[in-house]
Amino acid sequence: MKKVRDFSVSKFIYYLIVLSLSMGIIFFTGRLLKGEPVDIASSMDYIKKIQHSIMSKKDGKIVDKNIEIVDDSKEEDEIKNEKSFKDILISIGIKGIEDPRELFIYQMPFMKVLDRGISRTEIADKNMLLDKSKEVLAEPSEEIDGIEPILEEEPKIPDDIKIVIEKIEDDLGPIELTGEGPQILIYHSHSREAYMQDPDRKYKESAKEAFRSDDLNNTVVRIGDVLAHNLKELGLPVLHDRTEHEQGNYNRSYVNSLETLKKRMKEYDSLKIFIDIHRNAYKKGARSPDEEVVVVDGKRVAKMSVVIGTGKGTVGGFKEKPNWQENYKLALKLTNKVNEICPGLAKPVMVQNGRYNQHVSTNAILIEVGSNLTTLTEAERTTEYIAQALSEIVK
Repeated sequence: MKKVRDFSVSKFIYYLIVLSLSMGIIFFTGRLLKGEPVDIASSMDYIKKIQHSIMSKKDGKIVDKNIEIVDDSKEEDEIKNEKSFKDILISIGIKGIEDPRELFIYQMPFMKVLDRGISRTEIADKNMLLDKSKEVLAEPSEEIDGIEPILEEEPKIPDDIKIVIEKIEDDLGPIELTGEGPQILIYHSHSREAYMQDPDRKYKESAKEAFRSDDLNNTVVRIGDVLAHNLKELGLPVLHDRTEHEQGNYNRSYVNSLETLKKRMKEYDSLKIFIDIHRNAYKKGARSPDEEVVVVDGKRVAKMSVVIGTGKGTVGGFKEKPNWQENYKLALKLTNKVNEICPGLAKPVMVQNGRYNQHVSTNAILIEVGSNLTTLTEAERTTEYIAQALSEIVK
């Protein structure tokens, strides 16, 4: 009878432990998924207070649990014990006990992708290029505080828009650049967009942001510098605005760049063409860097594409919409001319639901030069062909 009883008690304790662990796992997992991780550091502080209240005796007298204990010898022992505990955790692969995610990651390695940077090697090996710049292209609407639709490589274009696009022909006449002052404005709504690391031109990426840099000399702003230089060499009056428009608030990028546009248009009424330079991005896919370049005289040149927004928006649309058909004519003209000069360099024109500040003119376009599968040097080479094409469609 005693054996049966002992067995029952042991079994009961076993199931109790299993149940407690299961509930703990469910609780911590739920908090983690909700984005409300348990503050283990605070919990440990609370445990220390309990330990103090239970074990704090000095000269045979119990110390009040509400009184902070000041005992150098005890504090030193506690610090040593805490360090020893942390050393044990580190030795088995758990780093940073203050971060509860470490405990889960130790048991579930696949969770390493949560809120953690991924090395370029891992991305290349898995062929999954992650880019936060493509998660949201935000431009609040004038009617509502809306979100700019995601800029997709292969957008789903409504049938009514497709019908209009099919009827647009490449019959745009030369754009007249007359008068004094700059005629072409180059700017960058997403000024921190950078490119794939190049062993010969390494740059410092922003913390936890792949393919982004705070050094504008290594981003699309640099592409704007080179394009402006090439245009000036061809005798075209150009103004390059290097303003950083993200400024810690990515969702206001287009709002900020619109202010720059208005400012420049007020300063120079001679401006006639507006070009927002970006670089393309892929969340993931089976593409390889070779698919994103053309080889000219043995040199890799990054492909480009022109993006036109209809202003339909995600919800409600924009109160002031662009004359996108006219902007599309310029995009089509430029695309065809680039491919005439360098076959295969320009991808087809992309039409999106966004507005991209193209309501300011009928000659406003967004050009994506290269992608996060190409290097800065490869993108710089593309500007030579863009500049030549632009010089042939103006007079």
